[in-house]
Amino acid sequence: MSFFTTIENDLSAVKTWFEGTPIGQAIEADFRAAVHELQAIGTAELENAVKSIGLSVLGALATGGTTAAIDAGIATAVTEFKAIGKDLTAKTLNTLVTTVVNQVSTHPTVVNAQ
Repeated sequence: MSFFTTIENDLSAVKTWFEGTPIGQAIEADFRAAVHELQAIGTAELENAVKSIGLSVLGALATGGTTAAIDAGIATAVTEFKAIGKDLTAKTLNTLVTTVVNQVSTHPTVVNAQ
């Protein structure tokens, strides 16, 4: 068996497991819901919101760590999206902010499910 065949088989096994478990299905459903909500926002508005979230996250990471960064990012996200007349669910806000934190932090973030 070649190296690439082994990788393909491993990826297929992971995909099958992911699709066949309740947690995998929940993650995919949350992802699809977040994408759907974010697609309803204009590109420029979303980019501006993410920049504002990023700035809040960077400041909070420097002074209070990951938890403070997530809290600051969520507060900024709520403000930014309300300013453009968009209400996002808590799951979408958490997903977006955690992604921003992970992009600006050298340590990946694990968020407790709410």
